[in-house]
Amino acid sequence: MTAPAAPNVSALGARFLGYLSADGLNYALGFLIYGWLVRVLTNQQYGQLSVATSVYQALMMMAALGLDLTGPHFLAAAGGDPMDFARQAQRLRLAIAVLVCGPLQVGGALIAWHRGQTLLATVILASFSMVLARALDLTYLAVALRLPAPLAKTRALGLSAYLLMLIVCTPLVRQHLWLVPLLNAVGVTLGRIQLARLLRRRSPRSRHTLHIRSWQIVTHGIKAGGGQLLLLIMQTGDVVLLVRYVSSDALGQYAMISRLYLLGIAALGAMFNTFLPEVVHVAHDAVKLRHLFRACVVANLALGVAGSLAFYGIGARLSELLAHRSLPAVHAVSPVFALVFLLMAAANPFLGMLPSLHRGSEYFIGIASAAVLLLGLDLMLMPRYGVVGAAYGQATATAWLALFSAMVFFRQVRFLHAENLEAAARDMVNSTSQVG
Repeated sequence: MTAPAAPNVSALGARFLGYLSADGLNYALGFLIYGWLVRVLTNQQYGQLSVATSVYQALMMMAALGLDLTGPHFLAAAGGDPMDFARQAQRLRLAIAVLVCGPLQVGGALIAWHRGQTLLATVILASFSMVLARALDLTYLAVALRLPAPLAKTRALGLSAYLLMLIVCTPLVRQHLWLVPLLNAVGVTLGRIQLARLLRRRSPRSRHTLHIRSWQIVTHGIKAGGGQLLLLIMQTGDVVLLVRYVSSDALGQYAMISRLYLLGIAALGAMFNTFLPEVVHVAHDAVKLRHLFRACVVANLALGVAGSLAFYGIGARLSELLAHRSLPAVHAVSPVFALVFLLMAAANPFLGMLPSLHRGSEYFIGIASAAVLLLGLDLMLMPRYGVVGAAYGQATATAWLALFSAMVFFRQVRFLHAENLEAAARDMVNSTSQVG
């Protein structure tokens, strides 16, 4: 039996550096935007914006239909022009945004208005523009085509436009908080329009008929997108729950460090995008899949250790430098979020790949169970320990995610191995009978 071919480490490394170094400008711009908002808004305003952001990010995830996880798999199986699939998926996303997310967003705004939170209601309504912008995203297509450079450049374009508009409109933003998501949507839409143009030029042409049906995209999207939505709620929903237990000032500080953590997660996203096309390619071969995942796990853990140390060492001080004020709550929770980042790095190679390994149901169940665990922990810890209790809840739930997803992955490898042996034996019997 021949040994499995080693993953092309140089190609994977070059692609990851392409995502990371080219996206480095994007991360820097995202951090500048984060810093600018922290500086020009009060703790209370930033807390309100974080609540509204949690709402529209959840709806953006619904509109995305899970294609960031399932898109490369669909494109590999479609057998047609990738741009045909992209247009079909875009129509479905826009329909979900208008028919499902829109009414939910109006309902959320009405609830906020009924409670006397007029500003929050206005921000929620304005943020529907972000949901529509998410429906136009073609990140999954760039990842499937192994094209990190156009993705990074167009994201940088969108974020640069957003930052420039924020700076120019700072006096208006301070008085009209609803302008923040609207300007964000305008900026990222400019970048996504340009990405679509670049991908049309580089996408391979095909005259084959597209074999993917809309109901298949929606069915798989409900599992993958539902899991992503629950994961986002896990990572951001504690800000909404903390409103009941801590002051607006402490809430704003916790929102700052949790947003900084989500910014760090972007680096793990670059690692995920690097390996995703390769995993799709070997998803039916147990030996190659196991071999590829060894490299994937090592790379994620190395990134996790580096990010955790950076978070622990400079996270709080960097937040204070940007805010130009003392942030005691940030100092209290930043070491815990360093641990959360390390645990998420351990989960990253297993969790996100499950939908591409035909384990979308397990992906959703794992995240749902972690969300239930987190809710229980938050209800126990937040009343007594406030923001520190919320941070420890995140660490525990993330540890469970890493354990659960790893167990599902290894079970899938054992299942594939048995299938591969059965197929090999069947082929041997058929070849022997033909010779006889």
